[in-house]
Amino acid sequence: MNPARPDGRYRSLSRFAKTRFRTPKLTLRNMPRLAFISDIHANLPALEAVIEDVRRAGADRIICLGDIVGYGPQPSECVDLVFDVCDTVVMGNHDEAAVRPNFKANFYEHARQSIEFTRSKLSAQQRSRLQTVPDRARIEGVSLTHASFGERRFAYLYDEQAATESFAGLRTRVGVVGHTHVPCAFIRPCGPASLRKNADDVRACPLAPNALMQLPDDHVMILNPGSVGQPRDRNPDAAWGLLDTDELTFQVRRVSYDIEAVSALMRELGLPQCNSERLLIGA
Repeated sequence: MNPARPDGRYRSLSRFAKTRFRTPKLTLRNMPRLAFISDIHANLPALEAVIEDVRRAGADRIICLGDIVGYGPQPSECVDLVFDVCDTVVMGNHDEAAVRPNFKANFYEHARQSIEFTRSKLSAQQRSRLQTVPDRARIEGVSLTHASFGERRFAYLYDEQAATESFAGLRTRVGVVGHTHVPCAFIRPCGPASLRKNADDVRACPLAPNALMQLPDDHVMILNPGSVGQPRDRNPDAAWGLLDTDELTFQVRRVSYDIEAVSALMRELGLPQCNSERLLIGA
C-alpha cells in the first residue's frame, strides 16, 4: 500500500456539472466504485465487518480517512489491517497524537488516556508507517483529508459555516472527510471563488442509512461516510461510504457487529468507561 502523496497531480474531475465556471470535472479511470472508511478508532471487529461489506459491494479501491487508532482496544491490529487492505490513507488527529509526541491536540482526559494506551501497543514499525501518512491526498479528482480542507486542519464540519471554510480550501468538485463521526454531505452551487465565503450558499444533507444520494449537477460537495468504530449519530452500527462515479451516487452503508464484545474488552483493558458505554448507543 502506497499512501497517495499530498502533492499528487489532479486528474480532471467529471460529469458532475457544466463547465460554466470551468470547474474541474470528475473522471476516475477504471476505478468507478470507491469505498471510504474513517474513524476506526482501534475497533477491530467493526473494521473487519466493514471490510467484508466493502468486498460484497464490489468496491474498486478502499480509502481510509484517518483515525485508525484512539479510544478502542486493538490499535495494533487495526493499523496492520488498514495498511494491508487500503489503497490510500490520510492522517487523523488521533493517529498524529499517537506517533508524534510534539503534536498538540485539545483532547479530553479520556481521549488522552486512550492515546497513552495506543502508544504502548504500537510497534516501532507501526509507528513508522503511520508517520509517513500524508495529511491530504487526491485520487484523480477527489480530495481527501481527515477533517477539513480549510485553514483549521482539524475543524469539525458540523454546520454550514464550518463547511464554508472547508469549501474555501477545496480544489476539486468532490471532497471526502471524516472526523465528526456523523454521516453527512454538504453541497454548494458551482460558482466564482467569492461564493465559497458565503454560508448561505451551503446546504447540509443528512445521509440516511443505506439510502442512495444522487450527486447533484452544478454543485461542489463534501461527503462524510461516518465512523467505522465510534459512530455518534445515535446508530451504533459501523458506517462506511461508497462513491459510485459511474452512477454518480453516494451511499452510507451500515454494518452490524458484536458491539457488546468490544465494549467488554475496553472495560477489561481499563480503558475509559465513557468510551465503552457510548459505543453501545452510537453517541
